[in-house]
Amino acid sequence: MKSYFALMGICILFWLPFNANAQSEPLKVITYNIWNGFDWGKDLQRQKDMVNWLKEQDADVVALQELNDFTPEKLKNLAREWGHSHTLLLKEEGYPVGISSKTPLELKTKMIGGMWHGMLHAKTRGVDFLVVHLSPQDWKFRGREAKMVRDYLQRAVIETGQEKYMVLGDFNAHSPFDAAFDANNPQARKIAIEADSIRRAENGEKAFINLRNNRIDYAAMSTFLSIPLIDVVQMQVAETNRKSFPTPLATKDLAPEKAAVYQQRLDYILVSTYFEGKCSYAEIINYGEPDELSDHYPVVAIFEDL
Repeated sequence: MKSYFALMGICILFWLPFNANAQSEPLKVITYNIWNGFDWGKDLQRQKDMVNWLKEQDADVVALQELNDFTPEKLKNLAREWGHSHTLLLKEEGYPVGISSKTPLELKTKMIGGMWHGMLHAKTRGVDFLVVHLSPQDWKFRGREAKMVRDYLQRAVIETGQEKYMVLGDFNAHSPFDAAFDANNPQARKIAIEADSIRRAENGEKAFINLRNNRIDYAAMSTFLSIPLIDVVQMQVAETNRKSFPTPLATKDLAPEKAAVYQQRLDYILVSTYFEGKCSYAEIINYGEPDELSDHYPVVAIFEDL
């Protein structure tokens, strides 16, 4: 009898970890700027193609930016088509961000005041998701937004003991990890210098300025990285292949050799250190069908053993 119970104890020891692992499912996350809400709802073909692409991707969570002319009902109906029953929309005016999920979403915060487009904080599967879309036109404003999100994350998530969190979306900012990439693609900075010059001429000291002394400012992304947040694409994607903007759809009026030098990385999935060793796949899908879906490319990441 004693040997029987000893054998049962060994079986239980082996069974419990196996059963726990069996319950662990991968988490696939996508962030995507869809470009002016499919032209404010008028580009139905691009909308249909985007929905089909998202359906094929079968992600668990999708963060979206530029949901122009969207209502909560419209987002909910579209998300159902790509297999998500749960959605949240930040607002209905301007350039909203939103999120959809296979699993129930808990709304934590909508942050609009003091921000260019706003930030949406939602939670699902025990993970806090902060969806952002920072200023596309002013480096100082972008820096203030980064500090606002950092301070909120510290206060509302980290200091409450949460370990699983992500900040994702269109940051409109360059990472210090991409300094060499930026140096090899100087045309984007040249265009920004020209745009800043025009705004200065039109608005004087009140003008929004994208570059700091005609140089790319890396401070906004450094604010997030210093939390620390982990840039999953930087971990897994070669520096030469980190373009997330623009797509051929946005540069179709330019010759291919000119369009190629506008490359920038503006879109990110940043994660807490909890996920650092759990990311099995990360990529900016800057080829194939996404060439014609938006002016930005999607960023995708998969996490295991959560």
